Amino acid sequence: MRENRSWAKGLMANSRVYLKMGFLLALVLVLFVPLQLIEGLIAERMQRRDTVVDEISRTWGEPQVLKGPVLLIPYRKVTERQTLLKVELLEDHGQAFWLPDSLEVRATIVPEVRYRGIFEAIVYTAGLKVSGSFAPPDFAKLDVSPEDLLWSEAILFLGVSDLRGTTAEPQVTWGDETISVAPGTGNDLFDTGIHAVVPMDPANPSPTAFSLNLGLSGSRSIAVTPAGKTTTFEVASSWPHASFAGAYLPTERSLEGDGFQASWTVSYLGREYPQAWTSADEGISNLARRIGQSQFGVSLISPVDFYLKSERSAKHGALLIVLIVAAIFIFEIVAPVRIHLFQYALVGFALCLFYLLLLSLSETVGFFAAYGLAAAMSTALITLYLAKALASKKRALVIAGVLAAVYGYLYIVLQLEAFALVSGAFGLFVALAAVMYATRNVDWYATIKS
Repeated sequence: MRENRSWAKGLMANSRVYLKMGFLLALVLVLFVPLQLIEGLIAERMQRRDTVVDEISRTWGEPQVLKGPVLLIPYRKVTERQTLLKVELLEDHGQAFWLPDSLEVRATIVPEVRYRGIFEAIVYTAGLKVSGSFAPPDFAKLDVSPEDLLWSEAILFLGVSDLRGTTAEPQVTWGDETISVAPGTGNDLFDTGIHAVVPMDPANPSPTAFSLNLGLSGSRSIAVTPAGKTTTFEVASSWPHASFAGAYLPTERSLEGDGFQASWTVSYLGREYPQAWTSADEGISNLARRIGQSQFGVSLISPVDFYLKSERSAKHGALLIVLIVAAIFIFEIVAPVRIHLFQYALVGFALCLFYLLLLSLSETVGFFAAYGLAAAMSTALITLYLAKALASKKRALVIAGVLAAVYGYLYIVLQLEAFALVSGAFGLFVALAAVMYATRNVDWYATIKS
């Protein structure tokens, strides 16, 4: 009879342990709610930052993309059509386009950081030298002849994505002549750009060299399209943080603490549009899309995007809560202490508050200092509170050590973006090993002392 009572008491005690574990699991799930709210706040601040950057870009200059240059010559093609009574003459008006044989673009970017409140935007002023040469117009693949062309109306045009960023009136050197440019492209291929009426001599076809100096204000990135049979793009800047993107990566690049240099050499064989065409060959919108898809260049990036780091850090919030709650529960199992569910909840909310502190402090002191300060504040708050709840300063210091280790580990994971998976898996392995070691002598079937 006495053994049955002892067994019943043990069963009830163990049932209380399992019930406590169930309540703690429910609490952890509830704590996901404030974590989600904080992640939503981070996304809102990121959106606000992007809005401010867009506003600065609209006033200073959007990301700049240079397309072309392209030589355009209108044509008037006359054909005869025989009818029963007479021969009719039909006129077909259109435009013929040629891309350069060679194209070189050299850009020097002078970066600048503009602020609006606590937000910043990276803008630049770029000096560009565009040069190259056009071969005599080739009619082999065009359904027009030299006699159809209106040579006196030939224009050279260059697509510029944001003309508001032009800092001076450029001039084109075409052969031996210097020609002023005008806004617009004179066709529907590019939405915005500049053009110049250039002299063409059909009686003396020969390669023609051209050059153009262009000053542009822009933001975030600068790109070009591979218009030439061989296109060379060289860019240099004193901004030390760059990201190369687009249809082609640089053949050479150098990233140093005092800036970067990069160069591309691109052949026309790797693109999806021809060297010459007419307005009757292909839809202009389709061709413009292909040209836009071939652009490549460089972006000036912020060295530390603390919003992105805060967002990545908040995604580890669930792991932080689980580890700390598990550490406190292990103390409750192996030591003669009882922790109320409300006390667990306060600790959990303090852990969630860490991410709110991290976000708010990052906007003023930077991510590294904000992380250290928020971690110190959170650790001190929880340690001082648990010193009384655990009835031992030594146990509270153990929790403080666990907190410091977890915060330090999560910070390292944030820095090792390329190795986040392996470092995360290793960290979970170490955490599980620590729990198994701490509870190796616990008899889960024994009666838990009150």
